[in-house]
Amino acid sequence: MQIIEEKPKEGKVKVKAETLDDLWHLYHIIDPGDVVYAKTLRKQAQRSDSLRAEKVEVIPVFLGVKAEKVNFHKFANQVRVTGPIVYASREDVPLGKYHTITVEEGTVVTIQKPRWKEHHIERLKEAVEASKRARVMIVVIDEGEADMALVREYGVEILNSIRYNLGGKRYNTDRESEEKRFFHDVAKTMEEVMRREGVEKAIVAGPGFVKEDFYKFLKEKYPELSKRVVIEDTSVTGRTGIYEVIKRGTVERVYHENRVAKEIQLVEKVLENIAKNNGLAAYGLREVEEAVNYGAVETLLVLDELLKGEHREKIEELMDAVRYSRGEVVVVSSEHEGGEKLRALGGLAALLRFRVR
Repeated sequence: MQIIEEKPKEGKVKVKAETLDDLWHLYHIIDPGDVVYAKTLRKQAQRSDSLRAEKVEVIPVFLGVKAEKVNFHKFANQVRVTGPIVYASREDVPLGKYHTITVEEGTVVTIQKPRWKEHHIERLKEAVEASKRARVMIVVIDEGEADMALVREYGVEILNSIRYNLGGKRYNTDRESEEKRFFHDVAKTMEEVMRREGVEKAIVAGPGFVKEDFYKFLKEKYPELSKRVVIEDTSVTGRTGIYEVIKRGTVERVYHENRVAKEIQLVEKVLENIAKNNGLAAYGLREVEEAVNYGAVETLLVLDELLKGEHREKIEELMDAVRYSRGEVVVVSSEHEGGEKLRALGGLAALLRFRVR
């Protein structure tokens, strides 16, 4: 997400959606009652003489729509905002008529709110920061050569290559020793880059069996790193192999699964504490509110659906209170197993610092 312009006095923020994740964030930022401005296409009936039927023309226009419905269409990669037109750049577009603004990757949109709430600002910051972070590391490896890259929201950053002359197969002892040196060099470089960039996952790919040999080596010598590695096939090595991994959609899958995994782990931890009856978990509005009032909440889990529901304002108050007491707030997607389990707990749960009962 890119913030293009901010006008706090008018409650306006102008942003550019760059990824599918950004659209997901916008879906949760835009509420009914907000005014959304964007360039759009509108069908307009053109009057003609009485002997001819009206002609419908599609015209480009800049509109402001007061949101009544906000829908996220993940398979179409779109957020659709529907409501009455409150501003039009053309005089021939009547105000008050209904229109749907479609927000896609690359769309520039201005959001105007009566009041920007803390969780909206947090989401906006999260989306902007995510665009700066390296999401996944790619390592394409083969006989004595490894090429590395970082996949950022804005593109691919190719890193330095590692090259070793492993010699022929007749020199088995020297080759085996040199291959281990090569594997150590690659592993240490991966650790350093992932630590520096805050990368959680690495995709190790290649056309032959070297990637499997390297993965076995990691499991033995670098077990913690091996847990963060995903293996993938490519038909070629080098930079072309890196872009082949990206084109296959592996990066998106790994990145999404990593975020989902965190949410699921937190929900599972809540369920584990509930089963142990150790007093370090609360769920449901009444229990969670009590824990918040005691300042006991370390992590608050909120199902995203609640932020669109009738108790939204109450939930937002609890979220603000948890942040004020230096707790963490995690909005859990309803699109995965963790979200379904959280929904069964009322959509609201918390991990506690200490018992309140």
